[in-house]
Amino acid sequence: MLTGAGSDRKVVPMAPRREARATELQIQIDDVYACLGQCAGCVLTPEERKTMSADMSEETLDLAIERLREHAATSGPLKRVNLTFGIADHLLIGVDYMRHIHALGSSVIEAGNPSDRAHSAVFFTTSLVGKPQSVIAMLRETRSRLESDVPFIPLVVLDGRLIKAAKFGPMWREMVLAAKELFGKVDLSTNLSTDAVGCMSPEELATFAARNGFDEVTVNWAPTMRNASGTLGDTAAIAKWLLEFDQLAEKRHSLTTSFRPVIARTIDSIMCGDGHAPSLVNAVEQIVPETIRKSIEIDHLGYLLPKFEAIGDITHADRHGLAPLGNIRDGSIASIIDKAMPRILSKIIGIHAQGACSTCRHSAVCAGTGFHVATHVARRSGRSQVFAEESCPHVAFPVIDRIAAEMMAVEATAERGTLWAAC
Repeated sequence: MLTGAGSDRKVVPMAPRREARATELQIQIDDVYACLGQCAGCVLTPEERKTMSADMSEETLDLAIERLREHAATSGPLKRVNLTFGIADHLLIGVDYMRHIHALGSSVIEAGNPSDRAHSAVFFTTSLVGKPQSVIAMLRETRSRLESDVPFIPLVVLDGRLIKAAKFGPMWREMVLAAKELFGKVDLSTNLSTDAVGCMSPEELATFAARNGFDEVTVNWAPTMRNASGTLGDTAAIAKWLLEFDQLAEKRHSLTTSFRPVIARTIDSIMCGDGHAPSLVNAVEQIVPETIRKSIEIDHLGYLLPKFEAIGDITHADRHGLAPLGNIRDGSIASIIDKAMPRILSKIIGIHAQGACSTCRHSAVCAGTGFHVATHVARRSGRSQVFAEESCPHVAFPVIDRIAAEMMAVEATAERGTLWAAC
């Protein structure tokens, strides 16, 4: 994620284990799959994107909101609550629907009673594809009909293959700036694939985001059983792109990546006081339960999915060859999670106990961030590609290795400073 100036980019040195509860609740409802785009690396199939109506029934949506209100109210104390209506273009469904989901999402935010209201919001995904005049008119009408003061923020999806199209940039800029004026903030999301990284350099993405007024940019890399040929076709190229992107962000005070703080927090959370990593089992049992309780997704059929963030959001779903937690018709969200937790933890540990992962020095960190989903897809699809030295089936090792090495260097410098002061 590229975030605006003022974002917390500090890497905290390794510390003793902490058992503190997370204070941020992240929710996604997959109510719309309709999309005019054809982004390489998207988790949606072409058949799903052809639908031009909401995929989640009104009954399922109402039940999801009821369950989420209860879960938010009992998960406190919370600093932030954010709810995203995904995955595709909500503007295609119409203004009435947009107004409706904002009201529903706002009720979940209110139920969570977050202390940081300024950074608690309802998000909606859109491709902003169409004639600028028509799109801007829909955005303006939507904004005028909102009934709550809870922020409603567009999350715009970019097909990286279009970034150099001559007519694309100016047309998008007009719509993005209009959306920013109306809603106060606009975020960008893009899906990584072999095609996308071949068409769009990290520098070009950063420049495009700045030029077009985006506040944040989320980079997603989410291999599925259907898109494996594109997302796992050349993982060395994708890893190189991610490392360059991270390095670029480190040089610019206005930018950062989402995967760096996620990986850094995981390393910091699981490291023991003696500086050594715990066992894979202990790390999973320590990190994953709280992640699942505070980061969840509900698909259009009402299935509850644990939502991890390795390189962007990735879940346990059929499209990844993994089972969901359960269905919201089965009971409260807390009861579904509690019942499924042993099975989920066992699955994550099992994935990392196989092949090269079983001896990898970063397996505990990898398992705490969600990379196990990509590992599972790579193996099941026959797309595992190992790096010559690390034997990693995809991009996790080189990304984690760089961040871990830099954190160790910071820790060593701090220790030397302490010894010098003592002298």
